[in-house]
Amino acid sequence: MQDFFAELFSAKAASSPIEPYPYQKKVAELLMQSRNLVLTAPTGAGKTWAALSPFLYARKQKRDFADRVIYCLPLRTLASSLYESTKDALKGQQVTSTLQMGNQPNDPLFQGDVIFTTIDQLLSAYIGLPFGTSKAAANIPAGALIGAYVVIDEFHLLSYTEALPTFLDMMKRLHPYTRFLLMTATSPEPVVSALVKHLDGMSVKLQTEELEKLSTRTRSLYWRDKRMSGHDIANRHQGGRTLVIVNEVKRAQSLYFELTSILENEGRAIEVRVLHSRMFPKHRETVESWVWKTFSQESKEEAILIATQVVEAGLDISATLLLTDLCPANALLQRIGRCARFAGQEGTVEVYSLREGGVEHFLPYVSRQGKKEENDDYQVMLRTERALKELEPGTILTHELEKQLIETVHGEIDRKRIELVMHDLFLREDQISRALIRGDADMGELVRPIDNVSMIIHHSPDEVDLHRKPEMVSMGRRGLYFFLSGLEWTKEEWENNRLIFVPRFPDAQDISARVTWEPIQSPKEVLAHMTVLLSPKLAKYHAVVGLQLQKASLNCAEADERVSEFLESGEKASIQRFSYQRETYLEHVQDVRARNREQSGKYLQATNFLSRRFRMTPEQIEEIADLATALHDVGKLGVEVQRKMRRWQTEYKQKEELELLAHTDFDGTNPEERDAYRTGNYRPPHHAVEGAVALQEWCGKTFDRKIAVPILLAIMRHHNAYSKESEAIVFCKGAREHVRKSLQGLPYEPFLKPQSIRHRLDELVSWLRNNDVLALYWYLSRRLRLADRASQQVKNEKNNGKEETDVMLS
Repeated sequence: MQDFFAELFSAKAASSPIEPYPYQKKVAELLMQSRNLVLTAPTGAGKTWAALSPFLYARKQKRDFADRVIYCLPLRTLASSLYESTKDALKGQQVTSTLQMGNQPNDPLFQGDVIFTTIDQLLSAYIGLPFGTSKAAANIPAGALIGAYVVIDEFHLLSYTEALPTFLDMMKRLHPYTRFLLMTATSPEPVVSALVKHLDGMSVKLQTEELEKLSTRTRSLYWRDKRMSGHDIANRHQGGRTLVIVNEVKRAQSLYFELTSILENEGRAIEVRVLHSRMFPKHRETVESWVWKTFSQESKEEAILIATQVVEAGLDISATLLLTDLCPANALLQRIGRCARFAGQEGTVEVYSLREGGVEHFLPYVSRQGKKEENDDYQVMLRTERALKELEPGTILTHELEKQLIETVHGEIDRKRIELVMHDLFLREDQISRALIRGDADMGELVRPIDNVSMIIHHSPDEVDLHRKPEMVSMGRRGLYFFLSGLEWTKEEWENNRLIFVPRFPDAQDISARVTWEPIQSPKEVLAHMTVLLSPKLAKYHAVVGLQLQKASLNCAEADERVSEFLESGEKASIQRFSYQRETYLEHVQDVRARNREQSGKYLQATNFLSRRFRMTPEQIEEIADLATALHDVGKLGVEVQRKMRRWQTEYKQKEELELLAHTDFDGTNPEERDAYRTGNYRPPHHAVEGAVALQEWCGKTFDRKIAVPILLAIMRHHNAYSKESEAIVFCKGAREHVRKSLQGLPYEPFLKPQSIRHRLDELVSWLRNNDVLALYWYLSRRLRLADRASQQVKNEKNNGKEETDVMLS
């Protein structure tokens, strides 16, 4: 391992070789021993490579460790930054890295070797409502958790009411099948201890000599008993790189205009940029690239960045001067981590008060509701303010002082919070179990309150086609509601509104049908929508400062007519449709089985974990996966399914057909074929649940219940992760012989029991409360569905390049 570390750390060093810290080696050794860990290390201590090195080492040595890394961060900016900063080094290790986020859904099914994503994406996949793909495909990304190595960076940012309890439930439910590493720079000791106990893991902290190596950087800390102004920024910036972090978007925008006016009047040519969430993606990405370059370790440029919390944690940037609004101590230390970040650097940190004219500007950390003395968030702000005031001006920030600040401000409050979470964890377990069974997870309760709305800026709703992917800006839903309420329009003005629109989706199942836009007649209507279209007369967009809402209507010339651009052309935006080529039942099953076997190397650790848990050999688990694949389409051997497919081939396609089929010829890009297929004459009935019902008796007699149920669930849900109702089914002549031939090489001879009535498999689905059943079901479903998908993709590539899309998964 020593040689590998030397090679890895030297390869990613910009100049001279870098020796890994002892704690990085310790983390690798403990993880290789199958220990789950909670790592506490200061900002800039190299936690990222401490997390990735064990996986890379195991992959290179072909040792058991994990099938993939799911590296989760609290913010999109952090995930994107980490992906960009590591992808070249990972490529050099012959590892595929991917980025999966809401605005960059590059790996929705978690198929990369190292997947950088957000905590929201991970938890939404876990509870069965993945952001990256359809609800019908929910069991595919969930299956990626089995055999994975999950890293949660900056876990202190998980909310105690939503995300943290859900993540704790995940750790408890999946710990036999998944490795976990939690990392933080600023969690108090009571929280770390509680998580270590819950994980049945170990805590790793830096030794004194390691902390001393990091202490070569120097940061002087000052408290400013006033609210920050543009003049403060202009006066304090004396060359180098100044980072200004404020708590609200509007404040960042107003400071930018104030500061640039001052600098212009003083004749100072300094580049000033703004970064926050209310920007079109391409503008935000441009600023982020500029930040990574301008605030890099080697940079000598002069610049000022005014940002919100989006730069608070995880970004590998360094400023010489940090000016920041007051915020909770744990967030403050994250912000300080962006100043003099690297060894040997010196920096100054100034924290400004949020009090002005007797008013406390504590948003967004403290809501306006409730009594302040009973509000823990308010108490955290007061304690942070008090602790900073007690420090001598110019105090050098040491690791001991950071630890003391965290324990003083957060220790007691976070201890109470984590105790309450642990005490009520059984309630979260029940919530998630019910959600996985019924498919009715509440994202707001289990992951994060969905309080954001996506806004399109355009003067003509008739020109806005969502399939063309118009640029969108995100902001808080209630913030938009309060803005609209403040317009002070009369009832008549609202009734005649032509500036604010919401989408109306068509009732037809044709997903290529266009959305229409209808004007709202009350501000309350926006509370029920995820997307809103605003006229540029109300929503002025500035390429540098982003979205600015205007209470006084602007004329379009004043707003520069800057509207959302479309990322896709009209031709390209037409929805891609899947196409099929005729395929017999046996051809299809044999091909999907072959794809499944080809992909077995991607599930080695999942297979090993399951084999140990079920006291079976890895070969036996592989056999079960092969069996589920071989039997997944038995419902297609029903008389009615075959009758409809044969009728399509002979009547519509004018082709003679005598075989039992899995697929007919079908061109999904042809509107006439789509319309014809929808009719009752040609469209086959459902087959997935029907197949499971037919196999239920045989499967129950052949396998232990904990193995039989996952096999049946994987078959019944290989098209929709929440199917459970079946129609009656009668099997056609030759079905038994086809099943026997499709099982070639497997030691089974199942019988199919035809059903004459409808069934609901509620009892079968209820077994998902059992953690072992859930894990094996997710594993089998992922393998089956990805093998089925790969089979059709290959055939479509051969079929004139037509592409299969996620419609296949619904």
